[in-house]
Amino acid sequence: MRITTASLLAIAVALLPGVPMAQDDDGSDRGIGIDNIIVTAEKRESSLQDTPLAISAFSGESLENRGIDDLSNMQSLVPGFHVGQEQDGFKVSLRGIGLQGTSSITDPGVAFYIDNFYIPRPAGGSAIFFDVNRIEVLRGPQGTLYGRNATGGVVNVIANEPVFEYEGQIGASYGSRNLWEVRGVGNIPISDKVATRFSIVRTEEEGYVENVFNSSANDDPFGTDGDLTVRGQVLFEGGPDWSLLASATYSNLKGTGVAYHFLERVLGGPPPVQALITGFVPPDPTDPLIVNNDATAFNDTETISTFVRFEKSFEGVDLWIQGGRLWQDTNLQQDFDGSPIDVSIFNKEQENDAHSFEFRLSSNNDGPLEWILGAYYFREDTFIFRRVRLNGFVVGPGMISLPDFLLDEFGESRTVAGFASGTYSITDFLRLTGGARYTADKKTGSLFNALNFGLPTRPDLDGIEETFSKVTWKGGVEYDVTDNALAYANVSSGYKAGGFNITSNGDPYDEENVIAYEVGLKSNPFNGRAQINLDAFYYDYSDLQLTTLLFIGGAPGQFTTNAGKATLWGVELDTQYEVTSDLLANFSYSYLNAEFDEYCNLDPRFPTPGAADPSDPGCPVGGLTNLSGNKIPYVAAHTITGGLQYGFDIGSIGSVIASVNTTWHSEMFLREYNDPNIDRVGPNTKTDVTVTYLAGDTGVSITGFATNLEDDVERNNIYITPGFIGESATTAYTKPRTFGVKVDYRF
Repeated sequence: MRITTASLLAIAVALLPGVPMAQDDDGSDRGIGIDNIIVTAEKRESSLQDTPLAISAFSGESLENRGIDDLSNMQSLVPGFHVGQEQDGFKVSLRGIGLQGTSSITDPGVAFYIDNFYIPRPAGGSAIFFDVNRIEVLRGPQGTLYGRNATGGVVNVIANEPVFEYEGQIGASYGSRNLWEVRGVGNIPISDKVATRFSIVRTEEEGYVENVFNSSANDDPFGTDGDLTVRGQVLFEGGPDWSLLASATYSNLKGTGVAYHFLERVLGGPPPVQALITGFVPPDPTDPLIVNNDATAFNDTETISTFVRFEKSFEGVDLWIQGGRLWQDTNLQQDFDGSPIDVSIFNKEQENDAHSFEFRLSSNNDGPLEWILGAYYFREDTFIFRRVRLNGFVVGPGMISLPDFLLDEFGESRTVAGFASGTYSITDFLRLTGGARYTADKKTGSLFNALNFGLPTRPDLDGIEETFSKVTWKGGVEYDVTDNALAYANVSSGYKAGGFNITSNGDPYDEENVIAYEVGLKSNPFNGRAQINLDAFYYDYSDLQLTTLLFIGGAPGQFTTNAGKATLWGVELDTQYEVTSDLLANFSYSYLNAEFDEYCNLDPRFPTPGAADPSDPGCPVGGLTNLSGNKIPYVAAHTITGGLQYGFDIGSIGSVIASVNTTWHSEMFLREYNDPNIDRVGPNTKTDVTVTYLAGDTGVSITGFATNLEDDVERNNIYITPGFIGESATTAYTKPRTFGVKVDYRF
């Protein structure tokens, strides 16, 4: 186990039970201390420590102090949280559940929300984290209150809303690889009943993967040519009992694509292509952050989202209504063969139109029963155009171009749901919770294969339709052990709708179901100057959905199958200590055991199945591989996190806040096949440091930051190339060490 000195220091301080807790509050103005966060994880406001769930929540100020400025950095704070990148978006998993395919009807297992508005296909980096009030991460199935796409959990980013006073912020950042960011916030009250808030952030950064191909067409993949995000909000306060919030966000992300690094070269495709790869493609660079690509790469995503939220209080009842819509256009190009030879270029254009509506009534009286009733509607229409250009080589005249591969895909996903939840206080210390949700899903889709490299096209799929419905439920008990300790136990079910393999042969796959058992303890000992949370869980999954790329019917496509059964169980410890009013220490440890109990599949790297093995009762037909006992992808058995925040005054000229955070994880696998050479990610440590100078009462702050001090990069996903260039394993890597400085002025 290789852990840095910084992490050892953080762990040692956090585990000192006899450290006296200072009683002064000198550090409060610097934001040093345990956040007393109000969350809405249960669709009503409650303190984080009074919420009987496995939930992590962080205020915007806390994230800034710790140097957390994008979603991938959250992995060092949230147990079991993993972020990967594939083609045109990031993929999130919690406790091994959540990543999904890229077809028009596939669903995530972790629901992503911004301001309680569901984002079906999230994209973006630091813009998501700018001008936020808090971020809530709910671990485990949330089927009762959040629905079918929350079998792994929920991520909810809550932005700052308009307030009735003038305030604002302007700032800029500069860092490694020519990172530039400018940002601004303006909060302007129009009257005593109307307030507005606007924010803007623009980021530009060269990629951290160097392209050594001798051309200016694609110098630095995996960066951005300029990301712009603008958000505007208007808040109407109609007295003490009602409010209306209207919000709109425009985002234009101009990325330079995902730079895949080939881990192997497996020959495939038409003979001319094999000849080209065999005779002319040079050896791949051994450095994981160097590629040699001839084709220009880009990944442009334009998103417009808007919603309106109305809240009103009646006698004994609160009304909450929110409706919104999202439009998203994506234009992607990749060098599919990852070489300096013009073999294959992949293009993808995607259009999404999604809208949702949620209605809730909840109690607001002081009686023993707290209840929520609600209804939800969601619809997403998606069009995807895929084009593959494939060049070959023949002896004689030289290069030739084969006809393109062209694919049009149309998908629609529709959900209607109703839910109810209630908590009854038997005594002042004992409460029971029960809830249920009925969800009806409908998925339709069509696929039209116009060209297939001059080969016969596979049959079109026109108007395929599948429907699903499910009742998910939850039961729980919570008990106030002391004034500062809450014990809870929950059992709940989760569900993710099935579908059909629209990008391949249309075969259906079943819905995914989970029964989750969870017990926990949340406590604030030492007069509230410490926080110790412990959670244990057991998941029983059936028909877990897994997606990979296969070559079916003469053409490639995403293919989803169901694992018969899978079991996950683990323990999570999360602690914070206010060692003094100036020093905050945090320590967490998680253990997660996640295995397939029943699962047979075929590794796409070896597309020709062997003969069936009659002696293997797990997979008696089809020559498939028995994956029972394999580890579920993206799960590290052990994860340790430690951190320190220290603030001190430097006389009349201001104060300083220094922060160090370290996380270490044991080995994990990125695919269900657990190939030790391809899928394994070894143990890794990552340390981030920030130092902030606050210039007294001027509103000026200057922050120096360094991420990944170890400068170790690791694989964050595995992508198998399609069969027409050979089923080869490729990967993308996490960001190397980064230095930078931020300057902000708040007024």
